[in-house]
Amino acid sequence: MSFVGIFRAKNGLAALVDSKASVMENGRLVEEPDRHPEKMFCFDHGLAVTYGANQIFLDNQTRVFSNRVNIEDLVRDYLASKNNLDSAFFQSLLLKISSSPANKDPVHFIVGRKIWDGNFTLEHHQIGCNYYVEKLAGPKDHFFTGGDDLYKKVFDRMDLVSKITDVDLVRKTVAARLMDLIEFYDGILSYNSVGGPVRSYVLK
Repeated sequence: MSFVGIFRAKNGLAALVDSKASVMENGRLVEEPDRHPEKMFCFDHGLAVTYGANQIFLDNQTRVFSNRVNIEDLVRDYLASKNNLDSAFFQSLLLKISSSPANKDPVHFIVGRKIWDGNFTLEHHQIGCNYYVEKLAGPKDHFFTGGDDLYKKVFDRMDLVSKITDVDLVRKTVAARLMDLIEFYDGILSYNSVGGPVRSYVLK
């Protein structure tokens, strides 16, 4: 699990991610040792955050065992050649995930883009084994978040975000809120699936 989000203001987009990686071990979540997956990516006129599965298995007829690949490596490789997360990227990721039935959990991307007329759009992409779902934000959708449900519920109730018009203030507000929540849940949960350091970025 994790927590990520992209928040839309009149003058830009603010992206927010945590840095913790968790794995299921003996039926319960534990922190994945020595791994802090990259969850935020910037490209021409856009940015993306990812949550859900942070590794996938790739099956290949020439290999006996599946190959495990980090999602951030696939994104980096694609951005190095295209510098954009376009529909071809999500289709290629769908084919990779669908190559192995071991890929039980979907990969999610929230993408924000600056479009030609100076406005900003938000997209949510869910890619699983043999399925792909895309959702576009409506005019009244000020943010998309994903990850741990506890954190999502808190941010869903933050009316303040929809009333702030300056993106730098949005970034500062949501980053501070996430750091406060991590500290709070560290104190009361047996395992907090969200952890720092918190990273944030603004696209204008």
